[in-house]
Amino acid sequence: MKSKKRKVLIGLTYGDPAGIGPEILLKTIKSWKYRFTPIIIGNEEILLNKSLSVNHENIIFSVPKNDKKRIFKKGKPDKYSGMHSYLCLKHAVDLANKREIKALITGPVSKKHINLAGYKFYGQTDEMARFSMVKPENVIMLFVESDLRIALFTRHMALKNVSKSLNKNKLSNFLILLNNEIKKHFKIRKPKIVILGLNPHAGENGNFGDEEVRTINPVIKKLKISGLNVSGPLSPDAVLAKAGQNYLKNKKQPFDVYVSFYHDQALPMFKAVCGLKGVNVTLGLPFLRVSVDHGTAFDIAGKNIASNEGLISAIRFVEKTI
Repeated sequence: MKSKKRKVLIGLTYGDPAGIGPEILLKTIKSWKYRFTPIIIGNEEILLNKSLSVNHENIIFSVPKNDKKRIFKKGKPDKYSGMHSYLCLKHAVDLANKREIKALITGPVSKKHINLAGYKFYGQTDEMARFSMVKPENVIMLFVESDLRIALFTRHMALKNVSKSLNKNKLSNFLILLNNEIKKHFKIRKPKIVILGLNPHAGENGNFGDEEVRTINPVIKKLKISGLNVSGPLSPDAVLAKAGQNYLKNKKQPFDVYVSFYHDQALPMFKAVCGLKGVNVTLGLPFLRVSVDHGTAFDIAGKNIASNEGLISAIRFVEKTI
């Protein structure tokens, strides 16, 4: 391996120390063929112990300054495990914003336990935006596996509020940002973007809701004139079914990115067909951030049965992108 690639510093967090994050990270570094130098944000004692032999001479640990060393029980999260994961995330973003790491790979955290620690926390994506002085509406959650890409217009939002959050300016800004970020990270000259309908059958000309007629169609028309390759809104069930079939049959996707209006509109299909291979990419930050596409799995933490396939997928994505 060329030495210059070893100098590329990539940050990793293991997320909540009571979850499976430390386990999957440990499993990964035990068999890692380094293409970069990993900086693990957190305490070395949480990740390593005497019963596990790991060659970690090329691994750097970076501990948050105001974090206190504690013993965390696997599968027993509390406000202290939430606090630790929060402080590690903040420290990791600080390193990325200072250009001390080139990209960041994050492990799974618990929103519940971070909030128990006293932080108003809606998710890692929103918090990293705040740490980076970026407005939350200027970052996009993108799920990726191969050429199947799904962008979320809203993230962790109650379904009753999704329609209320939709307006022409917000949708237009979202699509322009998405177009620019897809070109930047995936080197696609003119991304083909398709918008799913918010309502069943994309509203059927206003019969099942008027958001498509009132807001979505005018934005698409305007952006097409400006040069964006954007189409829709199309019936979500038909488009997503075809996208899933294409993925399973190794067929090329007809679109470079699908736009889903809410979290559980397109992600059930994505997670069903992609499994742990899918990754979560945050667009719009000053640095590349990639995350595993699964949660803390407290119920199996400490049993040494958690799969690290998701973390490996995240690492491979970063290696291809940086």
